[in-house]
Amino acid sequence: MKTKACEICRSKIEFGQIEKHHIVPVRLTQKAGIPESRILTLCHNCHQELHRWYSAKVAGVSYNTKTKLFETRSHLEMCREYESTFDSFVKYKREQMKAH
Repeated sequence: MKTKACEICRSKIEFGQIEKHHIVPVRLTQKAGIPESRILTLCHNCHQELHRWYSAKVAGVSYNTKTKLFETRSHLEMCREYESTFDSFVKYKREQMKAH
């Protein structure tokens, strides 16, 4: 059976088990008016962990210290937030892999 490697942990995945993931959700890139983000090939474990990481790290609001109010981020700011969060996840996973 053919396999492919997870783009994060490098584990082998059978073609029927491959999970595709957009770094930035399609609905957000459409609202921001930018091209779709890169699509990754992930194993189930990395895909689930990445979504949990996004849930914990990506915030749709930011705190403005001048006005002392929370403000909704623009679609473009949210795209950058997802990209930055993805980069920190990959760095975390790679450091974790080196430690084992």
